[in-house]
Amino acid sequence: MGKFKIAFILLAVSSSSYAMNLQTYLKNVESNHRSIKSYDLSKEAADDRNIAGDIDLVPVMSAGWSYINDKNPLSQFALLGVPESKQTSYNLGFGKKFSSGTNVTVWGQTTEFDNPGILDPAFASFSKFGYGQLGVTLDQSLWKDFFGAATRLRWERQDASTAAVKGSYDLQIRGVLVQAEFAFWEYLYAMDNLKTAQGTLERAKRIETWTRRRVNDGISDRADLLQGQALVAGRQLILVTAEDDLEASKQAVRDFLELKPTDPFPQLEGDLGAKRPINSLVTGGKGRVVQVEAYLKSLEAKARAVVAEEVEEAYKPDLVLSGAYTASNLSRDMAEATQNLTDTTKPTAKVAVNFRYMFDTSVKGAAKDAARKEALASRLQAERSLVDSDSAWSELKRRYEEMSKRVQSAEQVYKLQTDRARATTDLFNKGRTITMNVVDSENDAATAELNLSRLKTEQRKMEAQGRLYMTVEE
Repeated sequence: MGKFKIAFILLAVSSSSYAMNLQTYLKNVESNHRSIKSYDLSKEAADDRNIAGDIDLVPVMSAGWSYINDKNPLSQFALLGVPESKQTSYNLGFGKKFSSGTNVTVWGQTTEFDNPGILDPAFASFSKFGYGQLGVTLDQSLWKDFFGAATRLRWERQDASTAAVKGSYDLQIRGVLVQAEFAFWEYLYAMDNLKTAQGTLERAKRIETWTRRRVNDGISDRADLLQGQALVAGRQLILVTAEDDLEASKQAVRDFLELKPTDPFPQLEGDLGAKRPINSLVTGGKGRVVQVEAYLKSLEAKARAVVAEEVEEAYKPDLVLSGAYTASNLSRDMAEATQNLTDTTKPTAKVAVNFRYMFDTSVKGAAKDAARKEALASRLQAERSLVDSDSAWSELKRRYEEMSKRVQSAEQVYKLQTDRARATTDLFNKGRTITMNVVDSENDAATAELNLSRLKTEQRKMEAQGRLYMTVEE
């Protein structure tokens, strides 16, 4: 019956919780945390905005229909005796701007004229006729936006800006994961803290029991018993605090995993003493280790520099070469005019060059200077951020090495204090030492154990900060 009860309890525990190591835990945070989901969507939106920047290069179709009923006595057909002129027109066009800056439009139009009542036989053919046109127009900048210079600059700026925007969201994701990992290690520390508190309370109770028996036997004084009881009371207070800290750390983990109150709490598995190289979480390959935030500053500076070039390009003189070719035909009606749209026997050709220049006033100069100064300021900020990044990385490595030394020292202190507490307890059991020495040794051992766990936790959290760094090529 006892074995069945134990098996039932184990089954209940296994069904209400599930094991999760650090990697699995962080993957679940990435999958469930709404902030991370929103940052991922924002990164996708940044890519979409980058693509949408080419909206001016999208082909455009236009189509139209019009009908005119003209009874104007001064119209050209009214002078021929037509009391009412009717026109029905259809048009269709396709336009496209290319990345070279070339604008091309192909269009076609057919119109049918109905002019009943022409009295002059010489113009009888105009009583009803169709007119068709098929044309192509082209213009190309030869100075400003020279063969797509502005488009190329826009692409360069958009790529840098998009990378910076996506990087900022990626940095926020990294920040959430760092905080989530902090919560992971704090939970494991709280578990160790609770186990330590429970162990020290049990040892304190044994000391109290032993002291009470010695007092009853007349071997020890009542002061020794009070000291043992005070030790138990103090250990109970520490246990209550440890239980409260554990509940707080569990809630933090629940918040990062976005678990409901009714959801089972996972069984987190990890080793506070397992060291990782300080650069193990730094993303990228070989190269200079920099803070992600500093790298984003460099991308912003690059975008600002391109903006300055765009301003220079925008204020250049404009020399545009344009041309047009139109094929026209005059037919009996709209159907025939439509069939003869490609008739090139009577074309119209046009070539033109247009020049536009904005004078170099203080307003124009101020616009250029402002863009250049903003680019320079952004570059200086980026350079300073890299200096700060190098200092922060060097300091993090130094502090990590110092932390490793502190952990080693704490391990030695813990071992010595534990051995001392065990030896003092043995002497106390043999009646060769006083209660005060046992209490002191127990306190020192417990403090050493908690200090060691805390230092290991802080070391794991320092390693997690590597997520905020990346490598870039020099």
